[in-house]
Amino acid sequence: MPTTPPPSKLQGEPVDYIGFRLVMTTSPPSMLDPATGALTPLPGAPAGDRVNEVLRVGKFPVVLSAGRCGPSCLEPSEVLVYGDPKNQPWKLGKARSVAPSADESGVWLIRDDGNDLCRLQFVSLLGAERDRGRPASCTTAVRQEVPKGLLITVNSGTATAEDVLIDPTTGRTVHQFPRVLAITKDRMLLAELTRFSVLDLRNDQRTQVERPVANGTPGPVVPSRDGYKVAVMFGDPAWAGTSTQTADVWVLALDTLTWTHAPSTPIATAINQVAIEWTEDNEVVIAADAVASWRLDRPYWTIVKTPLPAERNRSVVTIAQG
Repeated sequence: MPTTPPPSKLQGEPVDYIGFRLVMTTSPPSMLDPATGALTPLPGAPAGDRVNEVLRVGKFPVVLSAGRCGPSCLEPSEVLVYGDPKNQPWKLGKARSVAPSADESGVWLIRDDGNDLCRLQFVSLLGAERDRGRPASCTTAVRQEVPKGLLITVNSGTATAEDVLIDPTTGRTVHQFPRVLAITKDRMLLAELTRFSVLDLRNDQRTQVERPVANGTPGPVVPSRDGYKVAVMFGDPAWAGTSTQTADVWVLALDTLTWTHAPSTPIATAINQVAIEWTEDNEVVIAADAVASWRLDRPYWTIVKTPLPAERNRSVVTIAQG
């Protein structure tokens, strides 16, 4: 009987220039130029043994850098906004969790006031505080604001975690689900037991969507910048019962609920280091064993054979070359 050939590395069209840079969660956080392989530490980012993350607010990378307070304990993160990754950042203080605002002019923060007291606060990217905020649980994680509300995770990191869309001004619950994979301006992608569903926030209509593959755990799930698509990486830690880890990339169109399979995936790679992002003109970006981009109307990836730093995690932000 014929068998499926084992996955290989990412294949595509090699190029010398790819049109964007990557802000990466190395230690300290750094900016990678895929064209040259140059890896430049971000100015002003804390050094040392820290846990770093980067998220995108509009066109700007925001770095979260947390010191360790024990083997499994992290202090609140320093929050740094880079208007230009070559220059010093704006500092927004410390927070346990950070999420972009709907208009991309600022962020929502879970501030830690000590003695197990925390609060939800809005701060502009330039550091202006709207007000002191409102009380919030210290185990709440903020994720993304859209016009319909602020997506949060209650009891984050625990077996009882729930995803809730709230009115950030009043705290009123708008929607609540066990797991929201992604949210855009108009829709939410929800995880169910064996499939997905999409909730249209404009009319609260919910439509089931079959998973494109039977195996693999979804994550990360990243919306395109125009909000009409989501890229989903399905990670399999033991492909076909072997020790090979694989990453399979699919894109779901949220309006037609149709899937598009990324070329030459699944690929064999360490799944805890695969990062998925989008460019400003809505190309999918993958950082795995190489850096590559893909337009959905093309049958191949554009690849720069740039070595990536060995110590990194799944969060990256693409910024235009400049």
